Amino acid sequence: ACLRTGQGEKVFVIEGETGLWDSHHYANRTETPSNMRKFMSKAQKEWALLRSHLPPGIFACVFEDRADLLQAVIKGPSGTPYSNGLFFFDIQLPSDYPDVPPRVYYHAHGDRLNPNLYENGKVCLSLLGTWAGSTVESWDPKKSNILQVLVSIQGLILVPEPYYNEPSYEQYRGTEEGELSSKQYNESAYLLTLQSILASCRNPPQHFASLASSHFRETKGEILGMCRECLAAAKKESEEEGGEAGSAASLGFALSLEKL
Repeated sequence: ACLRTGQGEKVFVIEGETGLWDSHHYANRTETPSNMRKFMSKAQKEWALLRSHLPPGIFACVFEDRADLLQAVIKGPSGTPYSNGLFFFDIQLPSDYPDVPPRVYYHAHGDRLNPNLYENGKVCLSLLGTWAGSTVESWDPKKSNILQVLVSIQGLILVPEPYYNEPSYEQYRGTEEGELSSKQYNESAYLLTLQSILASCRNPPQHFASLASSHFRETKGEILGMCRECLAAAKKESEEEGGEAGSAASLGFALSLEKL
């Protein structure tokens, strides 16, 4: 196997024999395009687009011998409960791509840390046809692409207040009830992100193992510092609230965070 990449490259090309994609969620789902030349041309255009336009915090991996398969990792944006986490996705281009959107699977580790990312790996996004959205947000065979999907996950799903991504919850934004619910959701999302960080450290996807190791070596101080900061704030809040509503939630968050 050969991992071909240049310095600072954000798209890794995997060359080699069968088996290098065995861990991919869609590895056993073989696609046979009716027009192979058209399919390969589109796949290579997708690779080139990713190579030249991936924003900071997103990396992709493609397979020369399985052009229908891709893998991606998105770093959790700062200022969100997902900060410094790594979120891994398996992608497959269907045989009639781009007439239909790609299939996308999220490595959830059995947890649901976001309204749009299910514990079974489902990614709810209007662009993928898995989430109700306007025509503008829907898949357009002439304009939509993998880059757009990844940027949408980064910018529309991994957000500072994911609670409001739940259907109809936007109406509570700015209310006392909404603020409390959003805060508690963020605490839960943060705890699950920390658990996903531990899982990513122990068993990252094969072709992103080096990237994961480097990322967590670089960010471990920041991750632990944020843990201590959040823990101190939660304990203080619990003590100040006493028997008031919310104190039990703050204490529960503090105890869970302390264990992690």
